[in-house]
Amino acid sequence: MKVGKQPIQINGLDKIEHAIAYFVLTFAWLLALRKSKINAKLIVLCCFLYGIIIEALQVTTTSYRLGEILDVVANTTGILIAYICYLSFFKKNEAI
Repeated sequence: MKVGKQPIQINGLDKIEHAIAYFVLTFAWLLALRKSKINAKLIVLCCFLYGIIIEALQVTTTSYRLGEILDVVANTTGILIAYICYLSFFKKNEAI
C-alpha cells in the first residue's frame, strides 16, 4: 500500500522512529531470552542482521521503497542503546 505525502514533515523523524523501533525490538528479545542459554550478543547480532535484511528487501522486492544506509545506522543505534541499557540495568541488579 502506497502512502501519500504527510501534511507535516520533520527532517530525520524516520531515523528516530527506526532507532526507537529497534530499541524496543532488541530490549524485548533481551528480556524474553534473559534466562535462556542464548548469549545477549547473539540477540544483538540477529537484530542487526534483521535490519540489514529488511533494508535489502526494500530495494529488491518493491518499486516504491528505498533501502537507506542511514536507516541501518539508526537501527544499529537503537540496538546498541538497548544493549547498553540492558547490561547496565542487570549489572546493577546482580550486585543486590
